[in-house]
Amino acid sequence: MAFNGSRGKAGSLVVLMLTAGLTTFIASGLSARGDSAKERYEVARHEVTAARSDSSDDNDPEKLLQTAIHDLNGIGGGGKLWQGHRAQAVEHLEAALRDVKDDEARRKFSDELDAALDQIDICIDLAKKIDSHDEPAPTQKTEPERTAPTVTLAGDQARAVVVIKGDNAVGTGFLVKTADGAMVVTNQHVIANNPNIKIFTNTGQQIVLVSLRGATDRDLAMFAVKDDGYSYLPLASDVSTAAQTGDEVVTPGNSEGGDVVLNTGGKVLGIGPQKIEFDNPVYHGNSGGPVIHTKSGQVLGVVSEGEKVDFEDDLDKASFASRNSAIGGSMRYFGLRIDTVPKWEALDWQQFQNETAFLDAFDKRNRCLDSYLNTPNHKKPESVLYQQDDKIVKANNTYRDQLAGEDTSQQMDALRRWLSDIDDIADMDMETIQSTSFYAFDQLRANEAIEYRKALKKELD
Repeated sequence: MAFNGSRGKAGSLVVLMLTAGLTTFIASGLSARGDSAKERYEVARHEVTAARSDSSDDNDPEKLLQTAIHDLNGIGGGGKLWQGHRAQAVEHLEAALRDVKDDEARRKFSDELDAALDQIDICIDLAKKIDSHDEPAPTQKTEPERTAPTVTLAGDQARAVVVIKGDNAVGTGFLVKTADGAMVVTNQHVIANNPNIKIFTNTGQQIVLVSLRGATDRDLAMFAVKDDGYSYLPLASDVSTAAQTGDEVVTPGNSEGGDVVLNTGGKVLGIGPQKIEFDNPVYHGNSGGPVIHTKSGQVLGVVSEGEKVDFEDDLDKASFASRNSAIGGSMRYFGLRIDTVPKWEALDWQQFQNETAFLDAFDKRNRCLDSYLNTPNHKKPESVLYQQDDKIVKANNTYRDQLAGEDTSQQMDALRRWLSDIDDIADMDMETIQSTSFYAFDQLRANEAIEYRKALKKELD
């Protein structure tokens, strides 16, 4: 990424990557397919995670993906309860099949598998309710079947929405005019650990970036850009008075990273001090796009996150099933308000990239350790994430090798060695993350990551 102007001296956040090493398990275990829908969805999930592992090892995952598509299409029952989610999973897997042989599309291939796994997880949750018979499926209130309306933006509004592309991710942004000049607003997570950022208008014109700042308390970033006569979106000065629950909004974005901005309509569900909630569907690539108030044309927030609703708790299940529930589906979607940001701080691009790459790696090790420590049966799909961590895999393999054919005393020695190895892995980078001074929002990420690692170490203790 090239900036015009000076740059400070270089220093040294949330979305679910799953990998698998289950090829052997798939090859040997699929003859015993479960009869219940939940078990059959779990088999399909195994196939998708195994396909990811095969792909990362430069093997051929196509047959596994084709089998997963066939298996998903063969699962009956459930009515409308899971049909839509299953169909979306199949669509994502079919898209992944198209991209798997294309090196340039390999990142999109990974995103397609993530999206398919998210949909399969929803199906497993729904099937679990039906199979277990411990709680009736919420038949009186299911996720509404609706096609989000495609909204036509005014020409100047459409021209103000931009596509953001980097080495590791794509996203959306939009142009605004502030007291400090022309700016592109997006999420910090869109540009974090994502070198060689380029931003384009919908006509393909590349925008010249001058400097970068980030919100100190939330996932927002703002590039100062060279003003080249662009169209700009107006920002709401006070979202709480500019809009109210039920107002229509549109969320244009680079959905699925297709370099085409799609506009989906919906409505405001709620307004909080930092966030607004809306019911517009959100896809990979939409992050960083504007939430535009249809009536006023003002930007109410920045598309930031989706949150899967957890129905495991009995109270939550009963509340969701109620016709009076304000939660209308299995996902909730949020945007971050810009008008209540307390402070913006200047970000040096290289330092920002260095520290977000470090935090991503630290967080990934946290999730791998959690996966390894908290799944009793390492053939379950929940455990496959740890196989991305070479040090955990090595410690695990060494332990299993030392157990083979040994007596009790030697097995205890092997266990002590294993505990020591895993404890060493849990200590890695702890001193660095605790002693480093990060940018404000990254410091919030670091604090959460430290507490996560401490909790994992406590499990080991």
